[in-house]
Amino acid sequence: MAQGFFKHIPNIAYDFKSDGKFIEAKDMFRKVSVWSYLQEGVTGYSYYRIVEGERPDVVASKLYKDSTLYWTFFLVNENLQDFSDWPKSGALFNRFMTRKYPGTCLIASSSTDIVSYDHTTNVSSKFTLGEKVSQSSSIYGFVTDINPTHNRITLNSVEGIFTSGGTVTGDDSAKSFVISSIQNEEDAVHHYLDSNDQKTTVESYTSDLSNTSDPTGNAYNYSTANNTLVTNFEYERDLNEDRHLIRYIESNYIDIVIKEFRELVRN
Repeated sequence: MAQGFFKHIPNIAYDFKSDGKFIEAKDMFRKVSVWSYLQEGVTGYSYYRIVEGERPDVVASKLYKDSTLYWTFFLVNENLQDFSDWPKSGALFNRFMTRKYPGTCLIASSSTDIVSYDHTTNVSSKFTLGEKVSQSSSIYGFVTDINPTHNRITLNSVEGIFTSGGTVTGDDSAKSFVISSIQNEEDAVHHYLDSNDQKTTVESYTSDLSNTSDPTGNAYNYSTANNTLVTNFEYERDLNEDRHLIRYIESNYIDIVIKEFRELVRN
């Protein structure tokens, strides 16, 4: 969160570990209550579209003739929690994606290839975070994400080149599967959108008595097909684009709002 915002939030003693040892920290409960009040109580809002690469202080200088008021943007925009949420330029966005999604995804044909449970023996079988997964002695990587929803594991520190049709095995779990496809992590599925632009985890689905019957024995009548795939890259790109449009307090209200804000957090 912007430093100008936090300096107004009072400190409170927290017992984080419930061990009787208190640590002084900012009263974040106060922050939440203030944010709710301002969202509902301030009427003098306008909207501004951030130009590529504009910093918060530059926008504040443009809107208020005072660059130090940049922290008020974080106060009235719920999707701006700290500077990492400020919309990124093209170059910064690409570096962000490289850092956040550096892995290689190995896709299986079924979720049970990733995580499964034998109800007869009560034994689970699954890959584990951090374990080494190998296709051969010279082709391997280490698990950083396990996603049975999308039938995949994500590997980092990869050596060699994994190939579709090859079998991979975890050193610790002994779990294995045949690779159906391989993707860069940023190109992997984040979610799908149905015809109503609602998020779903599946590409298609049809309910019937075998999978979605209610207590009366009637099947839920629902079907969705040809849902639109949204990759990790597309999800982050759209999120970044949405943040370019911010709400701000109009200049003729800003002094009043700051005064009320300071009184609220100190009471």
